[in-house]
Amino acid sequence: MTRLEEERIKYLKDLVKLQTENPPGNEKRAAEYVAGQLEKYGISSEIQEIEGTRANLIAAIGPADGRQVIFTGHLDVVPPGEGWNTDPWQLTVSGERCYGRGVSDMKAGLAAMMSAFIQVKQRDTLKNTCLMLAFTCDEEINGTGTRCFLEQYKPAKDARVMIGEPTSMGIQIAHRGVIRLRLKALGKQAHSAAPEDGCNAIYTLGRLLAGVEEYHRQRQQIHVSPLPPPTASCTMIQGGVKDNVIPPAAECTIDCRTVPGDSPEKLMRELKEVLNRIELPEGASFKLSPILEMPPGVTDKGCSTVRLAGKAYEDVMGEEPLIKGFPACSDMPQFTRLGLETILWGPGEIKEAHRPNESLRLAELHQMAKLYRQFVLCSEEEEGEKRS
Repeated sequence: MTRLEEERIKYLKDLVKLQTENPPGNEKRAAEYVAGQLEKYGISSEIQEIEGTRANLIAAIGPADGRQVIFTGHLDVVPPGEGWNTDPWQLTVSGERCYGRGVSDMKAGLAAMMSAFIQVKQRDTLKNTCLMLAFTCDEEINGTGTRCFLEQYKPAKDARVMIGEPTSMGIQIAHRGVIRLRLKALGKQAHSAAPEDGCNAIYTLGRLLAGVEEYHRQRQQIHVSPLPPPTASCTMIQGGVKDNVIPPAAECTIDCRTVPGDSPEKLMRELKEVLNRIELPEGASFKLSPILEMPPGVTDKGCSTVRLAGKAYEDVMGEEPLIKGFPACSDMPQFTRLGLETILWGPGEIKEAHRPNESLRLAELHQMAKLYRQFVLCSEEEEGEKRS
């Protein structure tokens, strides 16, 4: 193992050990760790305080007036949950894989970006590129860190942005948005010894959920390349008053993965059309209301950032990259809504995220660091040719 490889694994090991599960986050400890590692190489950085123990890490090298390249990713992880075979807060290496909370989502991406950033600082002269690190807090819930970064630092309109989400090193240029709805079934409360005197809202909700399933099947027929089809899924249910009471109300959360053109109003209108066809018991009704909206993120496949990423991939890997859509959500829409060319590109597999025994193929950590550095060199060369 080379010194660089050992260093990257140490970064990943240390980041996993820092328990930045969200909630509560505690990302400041990770931001301070990254700042300390950069300082060893003479790189200054800033801890952008957000609130309490929440913070971002910001650093930059190269000329301030150069074309901005932003390496960004989130410091927080989801709670580990149960079912682990190893300690989720300790990096465990077994053969070609390593295990720990966040190794794929997305502390390996952070470690690879750190390594590439330091390598560029040590080995390459940047005359036309301003390379930034923006490691942010609270991506897993509200995206607060990225929002605060964009508000304070205001990237240039032509900035090229890489988000180190787990894409198995493929270049991913879009992802679906999220709209969450609340479906509430209403009935009439009564004693459970005389259910005929009431109207059981839980039963009503059960009938309505068959309509949600039907709506999901309808949405699966929609195709907007390069995204997967949109979805509609019941993810949480609440209801009931007491063991011996016929419930007057029950509700569920419907998580919809969306494509361009979707809106809460459109989805509620379409879903109501399906639900209104369902026969409900006398005295039953329902209400539908929006909870959350995150728009899709889409970058033009023909833009310079995608082209340069493809060139970097061919230079390092010796083959053409796979370019497609990302199946989950990220902070991408916060960048794309500002017109910034943004791609998702990182080590790890999305199927490993948010699950027990989250793992990563270690080779991807090292390959991705090379890809990030090569992207910077490709961007630097192109900007140099433009300016000459």
